[in-house]
Amino acid sequence: MNKGTGVNFFSVLGGFLFGLLIACIGGYFVYALYSGGKRAQKTRSWEQTPCVILKSEVEEFRPTPNSPMQYQTVIEYEYTFRGVTHRGNRIKRVEGPTSHQQRAEQKIADYPAGISSTCWVDPAAPQESILRHDTLAPWYTIWFPGLFVVGGAGIAVRALMGINAMSFRHAGKH
Repeated sequence: MNKGTGVNFFSVLGGFLFGLLIACIGGYFVYALYSGGKRAQKTRSWEQTPCVILKSEVEEFRPTPNSPMQYQTVIEYEYTFRGVTHRGNRIKRVEGPTSHQQRAEQKIADYPAGISSTCWVDPAAPQESILRHDTLAPWYTIWFPGLFVVGGAGIAVRALMGINAMSFRHAGKH
């Protein structure tokens, strides 16, 4: 077999596995973005309900002695849904601390204690409520990891075409 025309099986296998890996990693991120978008979309079907802000403040804490100060928004509001009074404590579906005090203060700036506002309540679980919807940005960016799925699949298919070419070359040599 001439070295210039032969296809190394391990190179083909490596190309196939590399393409498959790239496609799988891209697929994971496509799935993660799709799931995040679905969760954000779900709250848009919740029922809009009037509420009253009872407590609105920023707590600061240091998780460990050497870590930077963390700031957590603390909010509490009361709403009546289908005749039952509930208390909520979330601005968005997912909340977490920040190391920026100004960001935490901006989150609660629209919700000072004592004002009337609007919250969205999950009709299937009325104890679940939020004051703001999450962004649908995951759906707007899903195309980017999709490129990795397509590119990785292309690499894997091209590698398999190399195996087919190799088997045809060997079939002609016998």
